Amino acid sequence: MPTPLNASSSTRNGLEILQGRSGFAQLAPEWRRLVETQTPAQTSPFQHPDWIGAWLASICTEPDGLRLLALRHHGELVAVLPLVPHACPLARLLPQWTMIQGPHMVLTELAGGPSRWPAMLQALLRQRTLRCSALQLPAVIHELAPAAEALPAGSTMRRVHRSESAWLDCSGDIEQALARVQRSFRQNLRRLGRRADSQGQVALEVADTPAALEEALTHFLDIEASGWKGRSGSAIRDDARLVGFYRALVRDFGARGQCRIHRLTLDGRTVAAQFALRSGRQLNLLKIGYDEAFSAIAPGHLLMMRIIERSCADPDLDRLSLVTHPSWAHLWKPQLAEVDHLTLTMPGWDGRLLGRLMQWRDQRRARTAATPDEPAASSGLPTRTQFDGT
Repeated sequence: MPTPLNASSSTRNGLEILQGRSGFAQLAPEWRRLVETQTPAQTSPFQHPDWIGAWLASICTEPDGLRLLALRHHGELVAVLPLVPHACPLARLLPQWTMIQGPHMVLTELAGGPSRWPAMLQALLRQRTLRCSALQLPAVIHELAPAAEALPAGSTMRRVHRSESAWLDCSGDIEQALARVQRSFRQNLRRLGRRADSQGQVALEVADTPAALEEALTHFLDIEASGWKGRSGSAIRDDARLVGFYRALVRDFGARGQCRIHRLTLDGRTVAAQFALRSGRQLNLLKIGYDEAFSAIAPGHLLMMRIIERSCADPDLDRLSLVTHPSWAHLWKPQLAEVDHLTLTMPGWDGRLLGRLMQWRDQRRARTAATPDEPAASSGLPTRTQFDGT
């Protein structure tokens, strides 16, 4: 069984590296206290050990590859960075590590908050247990990523813009939340609502207790698989590992009242559903689904409207996050947070070599993408990729 790999001469200060399932079990209680004692503005389900635990129990195929970098200050755990080996052709010569990102695990965050990045990176540089030429940080919200000033001397940071994370401000009333939404869309929603009411009794069902969540999860999985995802075989219900992942989230986050499943029903039949995790003053919508047989009433949008109204009425909520930026979200005019993929190369010959290889690869891709009438510099890739630090 894998044992902890102590990378510090003192457990009171510095970095401790733990491995695999046994390392996770050892660190999880202290890690849980770290996340749950943060201020509401800092908390996130993507920092929580139960998020990684759900992945470890259901999705992970090589648990022995897991490394947990636990940073301590005066004996107190202040940050946790979960990593797995980054698969690439150069891995044997230039080993790289990446924050965990798997199916349905869109965003990554440093447990302890972004202010801990400088100390974590310095500790990673000083340790001699884990060989690391580069650190991959996939899908990090821009404001939560390490700044260039946080890099150890001699490191470089390659930043590639990947996507956006959409969110709505629900700290005020519904009019404030929908102030940017076009009047025609709101009028259409009211018309669709009247059409739905004419077809039967429309109700919002919110499951937020362990017993209710277990039943609601079945409805959610069925509705998520009822459309094109079910026909293409990409539905959660068709993958036992993903079902296990969501069941673990329901069990662990639900036990603390931090999991919700919203359902819009028509005469008792589920026509749309959302799977959400609550953290601090934010509600995170991880997955949605709707019954295509009722597309004439746009049940997904009707459910969204009700959840926005409910969030605005909740004094303990300030923000409704869509986590990603789905194609339908533009109708709600959400605010957008940039999501980047960062590659941090470490000082030393291997990090410098890897940095040069990545620059060469980017330049080569840019030349390939350029047309004969368009110079490589304007192909788009260099403007999305930048190197910070020296």
